[in-house]
Amino acid sequence: MSNHHTKHNYYQIILDNKEALATKEFGVIPKLLTINIDLCNLDGNFVINNFNVQSSIEKKSKDTIFIKTYIIIDSNIIVSSSSVWTNNC
Repeated sequence: MSNHHTKHNYYQIILDNKEALATKEFGVIPKLLTINIDLCNLDGNFVINNFNVQSSIEKKSKDTIFIKTYIIIDSNIIVSSSSVWTNNC
């Protein structure tokens, strides 16, 4: 497993989804402060097809937001991720 998540499509799927949600909440393009990605069942290929992405806001303040995201295939969570974003760029 590579520690270079940007080389795999799941990273961009997660990042795009989270950024869109944070932008919607803040009304401006946010800055990513931190991200954690837990790989559950990717079967070693790290390319995701036919998936469902679910994101939710866990906590929000005036200038930061905590988002939890899951990538689901066939009712199984294969990737989970948490991140903190700010609108204070």
